[in-house]
Amino acid sequence: MLPRRRNLSSCPYAFPAIIFLLCAVFSASAENVVLYLKSGDKILGFVVSEYTNRVVLSNSWAKELSVPLKEIERREIIAAVGTNYLASSNVVVKVKVPLKPGAEPPRLFKHWKGDAEVGLDLSYATVNQQTYHGHFLLSYEHPYSSDTNMFFRNTTDYTVQYGKTEQTVSNKTITVKSSDLMGGSDKTSFDLSHRWYVYSLAGAGYDRIRDIDLQAEAGPGLGYHLLTRSNLTMNAEAGANYQIQYRADNTEIRDYFYRLAEDFNWKLTPRTMFTEKVEFFPRVNLSEYRVRLEATLTYTLWRYVYLNLSVHDAYDTEPADDTSANELLVHSALGMKF
Repeated sequence: MLPRRRNLSSCPYAFPAIIFLLCAVFSASAENVVLYLKSGDKILGFVVSEYTNRVVLSNSWAKELSVPLKEIERREIIAAVGTNYLASSNVVVKVKVPLKPGAEPPRLFKHWKGDAEVGLDLSYATVNQQTYHGHFLLSYEHPYSSDTNMFFRNTTDYTVQYGKTEQTVSNKTITVKSSDLMGGSDKTSFDLSHRWYVYSLAGAGYDRIRDIDLQAEAGPGLGYHLLTRSNLTMNAEAGANYQIQYRADNTEIRDYFYRLAEDFNWKLTPRTMFTEKVEFFPRVNLSEYRVRLEATLTYTLWRYVYLNLSVHDAYDTEPADDTSANELLVHSALGMKF
């Protein structure tokens, strides 16, 4: 006679055990974890990716923080308040989750990130307008060996734009250049603590529509991390800035400026990001000031491909002759991260 197969419902602990197991598996897939290092330190963050020899986290201090497996003593998953699988308040669920092996990226790009985007703005009416623009961003971020929550950073930013307008008057087409600018900057910063950092900024470029044949600037400063959340960061900076302008009217401006700036990054959804930056340059004698503003809304279409809408504004209280004090640019562009 075959033994009678036991029904799961006949065991009073079977169903709770299954539920607990499912909860453990579900919580293991959650991204919020605590890594306890052999050195005695601990790191809190969201798991971005896992490889055979390291774990990559994202937290309030860094978008991608690489932690070698040989330095991890144990790993714990945090269950947040209000989850369906744990009714109590913040609880640390100790679950051993095997690391998922994956393809290790080339070490050359381990600490590098980049964005490259191109755009074309078109308008066909009484006046036809075409504007071509491109933007390239390359950043390097390396944690200190003594404290993985502190970083050395370097960012290179390059922008180019060209546009023209066409209008037909008495069967004659008149073409006017409406945009012609190019500029680049390089910024290096060192964290002094979890909040304070120092930076060095240099840049150069031209804007022929505003009669600026060449503009160059350089200067150091001090910064402070105001917000350091995983989806929300904000920095404030203050420093000095030496600027040179060679203008088309054969005038030259050389002087020292103060620099007050802030930048803001907000991840609205897993696919949507809003970034904003403002720079205010009052002249040392306070007789003149310049302002630069940038705001961008980015939406990820597919993996590394994104679409963004950006606004750029530049204001100078003493512009070149016959040019506007303010220049406002609105663009949309298709980009790719690498």
